[in-house]
Amino acid sequence: MWWKPCRHNSIVFVTRKRRDADPVVTRRAVDRDRRSSRRPIRLFCALHPTAQEASVLLDPLQKLEPLPEHRRMPVEQVHMTALFIGDVAQQDLDEVKKSVKRTAIGVQPFDWQPDRIETLPGRGPVRTIAAVGPSSSTLDELNRRLSQRLARRSNRRAFFPHMTLARLKLPKSGFRIEHAITVAPISFATVQLMQSWLLPTGAEHQTVLEAPLGG
Repeated sequence: MWWKPCRHNSIVFVTRKRRDADPVVTRRAVDRDRRSSRRPIRLFCALHPTAQEASVLLDPLQKLEPLPEHRRMPVEQVHMTALFIGDVAQQDLDEVKKSVKRTAIGVQPFDWQPDRIETLPGRGPVRTIAAVGPSSSTLDELNRRLSQRLARRSNRRAFFPHMTLARLKLPKSGFRIEHAITVAPISFATVQLMQSWLLPTGAEHQTVLEAPLGG
């Protein structure tokens, strides 16, 4: 860009002549977009309570204070992971969506009732505090169908129904909680395909697809 002074009625004006975009800068922007489109995306399937149901699960944390330094989950991020998928190439996303939709059609809506709050994992230093409850034949079936279609051998793990309520900022040894709770059953009519980002402040999630159970 360059500036050209011009004079009109003894007042000096400055006008700017616009040049075409720098081709080098344009190529860099295009290359950056291409690299971004080639990056894998991190996916998982989730079941979400309503905001009110999530708040009910989070409330007992106040009674458990003092707790080690922790990050309480935002209401909108409380969920149950029905299946962790892992990193997926962006060009494969449509196939993953189709698999989630097909799985959801074959599973009817169901309820889940957490009955306690406890620390996880069960062995070793504690990392999270979660609402935990028994599984059911329908919930197990959803996990089984999703696993058959989407789970990789390296990512397969035993299914343990829970909803994380807080994450400890540092793993803590010698700290355990098992606190009984009484809450109404949580009803699930949809399953969500989620994308997640791991940030220094914790994981953030965004819904990619919501598929109705039972079609």
